[in-house]
Amino acid sequence: MKFIIVTQTFAPRTGGMQTVMIALAQKFSSIGQTHVFPNHFIEKNHNIFKEKFKIHNFFAPKIIRSYLKKIFISRIIEKDDIVICDSWKSVNAVPSKANKIIVLAHGQEYLSYKKKYPVIKQSLDRASHIICSSNYTYNLIDSLNITNTNKFVLPPTYSLVKIAINNKTNNSKLSDKVQLLSITRLEERKGIIPVLNALAFLIKNKSLKPFIWNICGSGDLKNKIEETIKELNLTNYVNLIGRVDNKDKEYFLTLSDLFIMPSFKVENSIEGFGISYVEAAGYGIPSIAGEEGGVKDAVLDNVTGWCINPLDKVKLSKVLLEAINNDQKRDKFGLQAKKQFLDSFLGEKVFRKFMKTITS
Repeated sequence: MKFIIVTQTFAPRTGGMQTVMIALAQKFSSIGQTHVFPNHFIEKNHNIFKEKFKIHNFFAPKIIRSYLKKIFISRIIEKDDIVICDSWKSVNAVPSKANKIIVLAHGQEYLSYKKKYPVIKQSLDRASHIICSSNYTYNLIDSLNITNTNKFVLPPTYSLVKIAINNKTNNSKLSDKVQLLSITRLEERKGIIPVLNALAFLIKNKSLKPFIWNICGSGDLKNKIEETIKELNLTNYVNLIGRVDNKDKEYFLTLSDLFIMPSFKVENSIEGFGISYVEAAGYGIPSIAGEEGGVKDAVLDNVTGWCINPLDKVKLSKVLLEAINNDQKRDKFGLQAKKQFLDSFLGEKVFRKFMKTITS
């Protein structure tokens, strides 16, 4: 039995789904022969070629890409092989002789399904299993009337490992200010601008403890965020760090007390799960998250953090006030977040559930 991964999201590109697919490829290759068919050409000197899995690297125009993939996969696929697709779109590249197709469903790709319903249904009907990132995604899939396929919910946390660092101990030595952190793509739906406005209001009313907010990431909203920070006189409170690598990300997570990313739906863009919250939880950090999409699977409201509509200015200000000023509650939520991380989100545990699911 071989594992064949057909994906549109893979290294060297970065993002949540890229991380998921690389982690799955690594874990599959530790137990059996694994072949990866990405959607883009990868330079031969890239470190990804040092992994155990085999990358079938080719370049082709988009219009014939799926067709060529199908030909290559047909040459190596056998009866007992398992095919894993990162979305319903990748099923188009899977030859008809594939017996077991696993499709990952993140969520956002089904928000505008009505225009593409026949194509989506045709792809998902071929799947033996659909692995949904959250209960929100499961309900989206359920509404498509896919009747002959097994549907399951598993968090996409295959890459996450137990953290040995105690961030609370290190934090107490570095600063007497409450350390806030966001690691995210800078776009409207991440809720950064509403938080800036709420913080400015609370500072003006002299309601908050001293704090520093480090915002890590890049994106289309960067210039607007910079302008907003200056307009609201927050330059002494907010640091716009830019894109960070894994080493820098670990440093900021070790430093921080509270993770902030109260995402909300913007048109057909929504948080399918929110792996950033879970990464923070691994360091014992509670989160302020949104309440739309799949985030409520990642952050349990009033247990491991706060779930809030960031467009509700009054409620957002109230949550920020409590989360920053109430050390005891923040620490309590952080401990519960770490426990949930260890119980439900460790990559090795989730992957075991994945294997049990797709082989049953």
